[in-house]
Amino acid sequence: MKLFRPVVLLVIVLGTVSSALGQDLPQIETVWEQTLEALGRGESQKAKDLFANFNRKVRAYISANGRSWQIEYLVGSLNCQFPDTRASGAKFLLDIVQNNRALNHAGEEELRRQLACCTAPAPTVTPISNTRPDLPRDIADSSAHFQSPGVHGDMKGGYNFKVDNESAIAISPIPASELMARRVPLSEPEKALASALSRLPEGATGGIVDEFAVTTSSSDKSRAIGIGRCLQAYTPPLKKQFEIEPSAYMVTIYTADSARQVYEYASRLHGLGLPQGVVAYSVPEDVSLSGVGYPDACGSLAHELVHLLIKRNFPVSPAWLEEGLASQVAVAMPETNRFKFAWSWRDDTLSQNFGLRPSVAELLETPWTRFSAVGYFEVPRAAAIQAMAAVFIRYLDVKGKLSDVYFAVRDQHFSPDLSGYKSYREIVEEKIGQNVEQIDADFAEWFQKQKSSRSRTPTNSEVNGESNAPGVPCEVPNMAAQQQQPACEPEIMNRRNTPNQTPPKPD
Repeated sequence: MKLFRPVVLLVIVLGTVSSALGQDLPQIETVWEQTLEALGRGESQKAKDLFANFNRKVRAYISANGRSWQIEYLVGSLNCQFPDTRASGAKFLLDIVQNNRALNHAGEEELRRQLACCTAPAPTVTPISNTRPDLPRDIADSSAHFQSPGVHGDMKGGYNFKVDNESAIAISPIPASELMARRVPLSEPEKALASALSRLPEGATGGIVDEFAVTTSSSDKSRAIGIGRCLQAYTPPLKKQFEIEPSAYMVTIYTADSARQVYEYASRLHGLGLPQGVVAYSVPEDVSLSGVGYPDACGSLAHELVHLLIKRNFPVSPAWLEEGLASQVAVAMPETNRFKFAWSWRDDTLSQNFGLRPSVAELLETPWTRFSAVGYFEVPRAAAIQAMAAVFIRYLDVKGKLSDVYFAVRDQHFSPDLSGYKSYREIVEEKIGQNVEQIDADFAEWFQKQKSSRSRTPTNSEVNGESNAPGVPCEVPNMAAQQQQPACEPEIMNRRNTPNQTPPKPD
């Protein structure tokens, strides 16, 4: 009886797989199934022998391919079947619940059910669910980038609110295999651009800048080239500071003139129905970004570029680290070898919602789902979580610990062969040299000093009457379209500083 594939449909959104992964995982999966079947028949010794063989194959696979959610699920779910490895299995399943942003609702429920069985006081063999025929077979893992400091809308009761989220999942009915077929090697940039333009209305044009094939709906090719050069500035520091490598394929950038056009592109190009307030999104399957951007302001696209590229060598990154880093990169000044972080509207948001912020200990355990507001009353909490993650990245940078923490989380959370485990709390405490309670107190003191210093010395942008935050997007569909904002504009994350406007320095 085939057990694994139905579970994959329940648990995880189908993702990008390499040829090596496709060749090796079925062999491991077969042993996984055989082990479960032996346990079901009560053949304990045979199950143990198969389990040992499974572990050998897993170590060889990870040595060649690295860690992925697929292998984590296989390891975690099977470890939960044996008393001696149940604790380890629970850690793997919990890691997927917390860190895999591609979980759909049914998948999260199934993982939590298995986790509950695995951690029960008197466990039996953890039952594996049967298939759910109503679930889609191919879903594109997309990260949607929200405009902030908020999409302002009016509820029917007259309440004013703003959606202050950075990323969420958008579901696509287009098969992942179809999207993956759009990928173009770096050796064929002209093909990538021509293919992208063929998907757009007549009159669109574009240009090529290194690995970026950039399109624009207008006839202004220089605009596309300018946006490509703007994004080009982010790739060296991503590689130098965080070992986030450039894409192995051409990255297609569908630039939009307005937030409304982002929605049109999402539907036309990827079959996506995006949440309100989106100005940029990314789709790993076809290695593409779409969003509002300008030659001197491409921070929102840079945010999505982080999400798109980080998975190459950090496939299961925690929300607080990936989202926090992407948010800081969006408002940072990219230099040759590193990013220069400074006070931004993220800090303003944290200041406004400081009483709602999670502690450092809570932040390190916050799953992706908590970074999005489900309804009106969830918005302030989500805003505080988003801001806390971003500002905590800047705090680590100021302390000189950002790189140490980043690489330790990437490489030490699970050991290379998945036999060892170290929590994010343990990693952060070890690298900073304090417990999380002390770190949280130090963070709060540091942030308040930053805030006080800024209140005494206004920045250039404040002197010139300019907002620290991006503007409210125009023409956003649904609720946001109901607002009356005569001065709204599709402003995005960061606009490049002119010589007489330098970013404020951290204290």
